[in-house]
Amino acid sequence: MIPRLRKQAAFTGTRSVEAGLTWSQQEIWSLIEAAAPEDHVYNVVGVIDVPDGTRIDELRCLRAVSFFVSRHEALRTLFPRDRHGRVFQQVLREGSAPVVVAHTDEPGVAGLTAAFREDFGSRPFSYADELPVRIGLVVSGGDVRAAVYAFSHMAVDWFGLDALLQEVRAHFRDGGTLPPLPDDVPRPADLAEWQASPEGVAKGTRALRHIEATFGGRPLLPLPPAPGTPAAGPRHHRAALRSPAANLATGVIARHMGMSTTSVVLGCAAALLGETTGSDTVDLLLTSSQRFDRDLRHMVATLMQEAYFSVDVTGADVFEIIKRSWRASIVAYRNAGCATDALTALLGRLGDGPDAPLKLSHCFNDKRARTEPVPLAPGTDPRDLLDDSTLTWLPVTEREPFYLVVDEDGDAMEFSLTCDAAHFAAADTEGFLRALESSLVTAAGRVPAAGG
Repeated sequence: MIPRLRKQAAFTGTRSVEAGLTWSQQEIWSLIEAAAPEDHVYNVVGVIDVPDGTRIDELRCLRAVSFFVSRHEALRTLFPRDRHGRVFQQVLREGSAPVVVAHTDEPGVAGLTAAFREDFGSRPFSYADELPVRIGLVVSGGDVRAAVYAFSHMAVDWFGLDALLQEVRAHFRDGGTLPPLPDDVPRPADLAEWQASPEGVAKGTRALRHIEATFGGRPLLPLPPAPGTPAAGPRHHRAALRSPAANLATGVIARHMGMSTTSVVLGCAAALLGETTGSDTVDLLLTSSQRFDRDLRHMVATLMQEAYFSVDVTGADVFEIIKRSWRASIVAYRNAGCATDALTALLGRLGDGPDAPLKLSHCFNDKRARTEPVPLAPGTDPRDLLDDSTLTWLPVTEREPFYLVVDEDGDAMEFSLTCDAAHFAAADTEGFLRALESSLVTAAGRVPAAGG
């Protein structure tokens, strides 16, 4: 057993403040409460590997932790309850962040890195009294070889994490300096106050009206008939398809149509769902970054909200469905964001009461930071790369009946799909991923050469 040393990285921010939860924090908190005691599934965990030939010592890393926790209020925020039992955010002005350091004489650090990931990712945060960040340093030969992190989803989402990691890289590249944040840069507590203002309430009301107008009084996209919860085996399946072919095919279609690759994948997924369910309307919960405002684009915080999306797929080919999905997604994104209590009440009214609210069963989340098409060399045919696709089965991290995630992995696009085993056999989960890849590649083959 390699000993671990617990050290402290002191931080000092510009203020201490208390505020209610932002809409996004309210949404995440409801997911955390629903998942408890397994809410560790919402921990955001990863590794920063130090490149070979780069020397970074332990003290420099500890100073960096101090710098970034001091810099970003989201990283020094607790989530206690008030005397009425309501959770709120409490930003600390000063304190210290624990950093766990493991030293080894072995040249390889993969085992220690994996152990940190398992430890950090398998324990829920103690939200009321634990900072929403865990850091582990793996030191070999006197140098830090890897830094393992885990953040509470109450503090960051994937886009907030990407913004933070870009700052971390710049910090080390530029000798430990970064320009200070502007005095007027919004922070989560400020955003919560705006959302509670008349202007914020009006925005939330528009979101509720959109949901009611779009989904009230009609059946939703159905799941396959449920034969019942399996007597044995997991309740959910989760598979991932890594596809270089889909990555190139999506780019071909996106360039041809003048759209983002997100719109292309969303449209193809909607077309496939319409085909497999026989439904004329496809309803999805989209994960919206809520970073449309320039001031929020690089904010280290959790801002994501569910956007309620519906598209008519009647009598349309895949290219027309992509266009319709793009237009419908713009409407959904513009009308995303409201207080969770108000949304819960509305969904209860639109469904069969608080115990059986209206619930969209199908979810779509593009986690990629970049969605522009990848470069395509002349003569490249995505079909030639189909044999390079690989499918793997992964641990389940979501509990939705149908949850499709788009991510990137080097030169490949990765689709992961979680399905409820009560409605989908494992073969159905794999089959949908294969069919999505096939539909993208087939559609790309129909694009005129000049458009590719």
